[in-house]
Amino acid sequence: MNNRLVLIIAVILAFATGFISSQMLVVKEVPSPNIIYANGTKIMVVNDGDYYPLILKELNKANSSIHMIMYEMVWYGNPENDTHDVSRLGLALVKARERGLEVKLILEDGKSHGYTNSPLRGWNENWSRYLRSKGIEVRFDGSSQTTHDKLVIIDHRIVIVGSTNWSDSALNYNHEANVLIQGREVAEEYEEYFETLWQQSS
Repeated sequence: MNNRLVLIIAVILAFATGFISSQMLVVKEVPSPNIIYANGTKIMVVNDGDYYPLILKELNKANSSIHMIMYEMVWYGNPENDTHDVSRLGLALVKARERGLEVKLILEDGKSHGYTNSPLRGWNENWSRYLRSKGIEVRFDGSSQTTHDKLVIIDHRIVIVGSTNWSDSALNYNHEANVLIQGREVAEEYEEYFETLWQQSS
């Protein structure tokens, strides 16, 4: 299987809202119009408000690991007392850790090229303190390069990647484009990418 081809297809889906040339791959017809099967890999278009219920479901179903890179996680207060969707996603990470899963998270530190994004840094630091208190491993990226990823890898076989930050505006109001990719070979590529950034983070 050509892993690079599948990754290219995923990017096209995420940022061209689902358009795929029929010359690139053979598409199997399925009941849902936003799911495509290519060379044994399942690709689902996840746009706008579809992201939150899908990511919450996948986090709750996870049974071995969650590896995540997130540019922005807005802090709305103690998640245990807050009702924002971001807080519910954070609690889903905590519940996964309580189920015995390996949960690792890389956050943007908000510092790059001599500039500090103070609100983002504060939000991510609050989440870092909270999640670490629950036994979750959290690291911040190195300051030399902005980590703008919005990437979640679940159980070494599911990848959710695209434009959606974990913020109320991104989850509920913005136009956002993402894909869910289900396939071990693609997940392995992203696991290698995650591990590279993990080793560079602290």
